[in-house]
Amino acid sequence: MLVLKNVNIFDGINEELMKDAAIVIEGDTIKDIIPGCECPFDNEKVVDLGGRVVSPGFIDCHVHFMLEEIPDKERQMNDQSAGGVLFKNADSYVAFRAVENARKTLEAGFTTVIDGGGVNYVDVALKDAIHLGYVEGPDYYISGKQITAWTSHFRGLGQETYGPWGMRRMVREQLYYGVDQIKIENSAPIRSVGRSLSKSAFTFEEMQAAVDEAHSAGLMVSVHARGAMPIEVAVEAGADLICHGTGISEKGLEMVLERGLYILPTLASPNPEPEPHILNAKSSRVIELLRQTGEIQWDSIRKAYKAGARIALSTDAGGVGIKHGENAKEMLRMKEIGMSNLECLRAATSEAAKAMRLNHVGRIGKGMKADIAILKDNPVENLETVCDVAGVIKNGAMVYYKEM
Repeated sequence: MLVLKNVNIFDGINEELMKDAAIVIEGDTIKDIIPGCECPFDNEKVVDLGGRVVSPGFIDCHVHFMLEEIPDKERQMNDQSAGGVLFKNADSYVAFRAVENARKTLEAGFTTVIDGGGVNYVDVALKDAIHLGYVEGPDYYISGKQITAWTSHFRGLGQETYGPWGMRRMVREQLYYGVDQIKIENSAPIRSVGRSLSKSAFTFEEMQAAVDEAHSAGLMVSVHARGAMPIEVAVEAGADLICHGTGISEKGLEMVLERGLYILPTLASPNPEPEPHILNAKSSRVIELLRQTGEIQWDSIRKAYKAGARIALSTDAGGVGIKHGENAKEMLRMKEIGMSNLECLRAATSEAAKAMRLNHVGRIGKGMKADIAILKDNPVENLETVCDVAGVIKNGAMVYYKEM
């Protein structure tokens, strides 16, 4: 049994912290929470956190552990020839990068993530490796390959198909690999200059067939949707999650609100003010496209938020130059569009858990999974503290702790 003593608790929901408490952990579960606790706990392992604030482990509803669109050139592994031809064992390098990305994300306080698409099913192996303890990482939910209407914008990320029966077949292929959700790309990738976001990649009939097949297996469907028509087709066909939501129309927003769907906003994908490493890596016309689309993205999410849409934290880490391990910056971006500190925190904890239908995480309470982020300050008052966590507990064990 593990006892966290002298902690102030943000429980994932309430603005008021529970002060001077103790959290009693048995196995991977929170057994009890004792407010104002001065018990000695003589026979238990006790960690005195010295009045630090703890939060539910954060949840990112959209990452790509296999992807690294803008790699660190000083750590670029030897996966290709001098002329850029990938070696036949390129996926081996993908796997090792993914392991590090999982560790970075866990140490950033994210104890649960949902991967929106891997590379040639390397995510299937990574999920197994994390679960069995071969490597450290968050609880990892996967999509396998995205279902696409065209060649994917990353090697090995997508699986092309068309027609209702083709969609069903692709869903069944993902089921074979044991995925946790189905991901469908219903609009063009934004980094491809000249492509239109106004066209839905799939027809209503195609999308409906995929959703029906996924739902028959008990899986949610997350749809990459940028543009009014791609969003409307996805929602009308019964999709469960709208990823990005760029350019959502009044009609589309009304449909989202009526169905109570969550939007996964990915405010760095793209950001109207790209970070320096992105500016250095991309051409001027792609940068301009990212800026223009970023403005639409932020305006769309701001509009959706003000209308009352449900929002869950999602970063698209790995794509568009978004760095793994910097996932918490998304909360600061959500604050920029008008969300309060408390709303940003809920979006990363209890609301994210609701979005992904995970009943055992996202809150600190009796019977909940002991996944906890240890913070240096009260995030309800100082949101920036989420970007520098002091420690992480996953499955009831301290997996990361920074001496201060």
